[in-house]
Amino acid sequence: MDDIIALIRWSLAVRRRCVIHAIPVATLSGPTSGKNYVDEWYEWARQVRRWTIGAAEVFHYFVIKFFRLPVLVSFSFAAKFVFYYGFLLCIASVYTIVAPLVTPAMLSAVNHGVWGLVIPSQDVFTWIMLGFLGLQYIWFFCVFLVNYLCEPVFPGGTRDKTGFIRNIFHLIMTWPTITMYCVVELVAFLEVTVRGKSVCSHNASKKDNLVAPVTTVPDRMEV
Repeated sequence: MDDIIALIRWSLAVRRRCVIHAIPVATLSGPTSGKNYVDEWYEWARQVRRWTIGAAEVFHYFVIKFFRLPVLVSFSFAAKFVFYYGFLLCIASVYTIVAPLVTPAMLSAVNHGVWGLVIPSQDVFTWIMLGFLGLQYIWFFCVFLVNYLCEPVFPGGTRDKTGFIRNIFHLIMTWPTITMYCVVELVAFLEVTVRGKSVCSHNASKKDNLVAPVTTVPDRMEV
């Protein structure tokens, strides 16, 4: 999270919004390494927890500096940060699960019922929420498509050799994976809310099994 803290400091220095431009370079984000699937799941959850607590630390730093930044910069940064970490990564996927069931139950509990000018019945509302779930899979497919289209610019001409059947399995598992990500994030936010600074550490996930293959080609600096 040092990059976000640096962005806040730069904004404080110039008293205006700083813009970060993305560098179009293929990269592997946050790899984890476990001896088996169970260990891999544990390391993955620990990495997600660390990222979430780090985001909470950054937001705390931003709140302290809130009134020293220009008003529009402060509100714009706060809105983007809360939307991305609070809604998109933490609660969006969970909401698509509970909304079709919990929302009609809550409305019925207060004798309101699920009806209105746009949504005439509970069945229509349920199908709309299931449609949002299907929309998520469209975005997940776009991610797979972008990965495929970017292969020509991968370093060293590297190609993704994942088989078709495994790619289908990965696509199906994207929604359960992002849902578990949301659950881990929610627990981490609750943990940092209750325990505070005591849980703010930088205990990274293991990378022991990410071993580069042995090669006889000399390093670029040795030529």
